[in-house]
Amino acid sequence: MSVVYPTTQVVDGITSQSLDIPKCIQLEDGTYYCFDYRNRLVSIQPNNPVNSVNASPLNNRKYNIISVDRITSVVGLFIDGNLVSLKTSPTLGSGDGYFVNNNIHWKGWASFVVFSGSLTPGTNGAYGSAVTLFSNVNQSPRSMIVPLFLSITWGGTFASGETVSVEVSFTIVYGTLSPTTLGTGTLTASATSTGTQNFGCAQIYAVIAPYLNSNYNYPTNSLYAQYISQITAAAASSATSTSVTVTVTVVGFYT
Repeated sequence: MSVVYPTTQVVDGITSQSLDIPKCIQLEDGTYYCFDYRNRLVSIQPNNPVNSVNASPLNNRKYNIISVDRITSVVGLFIDGNLVSLKTSPTLGSGDGYFVNNNIHWKGWASFVVFSGSLTPGTNGAYGSAVTLFSNVNQSPRSMIVPLFLSITWGGTFASGETVSVEVSFTIVYGTLSPTTLGTGTLTASATSTGTQNFGCAQIYAVIAPYLNSNYNYPTNSLYAQYISQITAAAASSATSTSVTVTVTVVGFYT
């Protein structure tokens, strides 16, 4: 006794009623047309949708990724839109919102940060050496800070009649590739005895605002970002010598 099994018509090696996996045909111009099992057109690909995507490698170039939607690839990393490709099997690691891989840089997850520095006051009214509290000069990518709070603490011992002044300077620039300085806003404070003075957003932005370009009328071909590139502080004593210490602390959003 023989058993006869039902047969299914096979076309190009694929059954017409197989799983709902698109079948693709390539025309002479290289374009792929993909159909579902009901012969409905579901996709048009300019090149092989599996392993022959033409993409531009990132070798020797740097990109700042602001946001990415759907990073997928069988053979590498592609960014939807311009189909920018990393090398095959890229390794991307990020535990704190930062990774550097094949010249791609990305930072994210802004957090509170505290920058603090100790100043050595100059004497006879002259300011001592400035201390850098924050700087993103020569960084790639550049760190960004939005200062929210600032405190100045005077310690040590004041001489009779001594005044110690402090300047905290915020340098504002525009452009990320080759920054141009818009100006430097300076917050000043002074004390004749030990203690702490605190300053909030209103006081900080009062000295920054005059240098911000609210119209964004930058020169042609410049990049339009404006941001704080440096925060520095210096102190000066009115006395010929001093034993006063000064600490400046800045708290802000940082990424």
